[in-house]
Amino acid sequence: MQDRSHDPFQHARPQPANPAVPGELAEVASLTAWIERENDGDPFVAHARVAGDEAVRADFALLELSESRVESCRYTGCDFARAAFADVAFSGCDFSNSDFSEANFTRCTFASCKFTGANFTEAVLRRVEARDSTLAYASLAKAKLEDVSVRATDFSHADVSEARLKRAAFDDVRFVGTSFFRTSLSGIDLTACQLADIVLSDGMGELRGCRMDLYQAAGIAQRLGVVIAD
Repeated sequence: MQDRSHDPFQHARPQPANPAVPGELAEVASLTAWIERENDGDPFVAHARVAGDEAVRADFALLELSESRVESCRYTGCDFARAAFADVAFSGCDFSNSDFSEANFTRCTFASCKFTGANFTEAVLRRVEARDSTLAYASLAKAKLEDVSVRATDFSHADVSEARLKRAAFDDVRFVGTSFFRTSLSGIDLTACQLADIVLSDGMGELRGCRMDLYQAAGIAQRLGVVIAD
């Protein structure tokens, strides 16, 4: 039996998100209308269930949403720059091409959500869980991910360059053409992920301290010019 008592990966498990969402929530059909009607335009929303809302290129910059659920909504090309989300459960939502630059997510979950082409540059994600979602072509450049767990999610061609990862776990995640340029993957277990054509610096120092299986390691070795014997 393998001794894992000193396995650094065993101590890198993220804390669970566990968003504190109350059982009784106000029903919100339109986030924009709710902000205007209930808050006189101030973007503060709490204890709400936003369901079935749709908006295109709407301005939600500096939005503060807490202790809420967002379900089956479609916000495409919307501006969520510097927004703050705390204790929010998202499910079945489409945020394609929306801007979350410098946004802050704390104790949030994402289930079956779409972030194709979304911008999370310099965003902060703490105690966040995502599953069955897509971040293909999204940018997480210079983002900070701490206590983040991602499962069955597509990061194809996403930009995760110069990001900071701390206690991040990836299971059945698709990293195809994904850029990890200048992002340390030390302590990250990639064995359950698909890796292909990932973008690294010339020295591939980003991979130092991560865990791969033999097949993945052989693919990286071939990029270095190593001839793999049959």
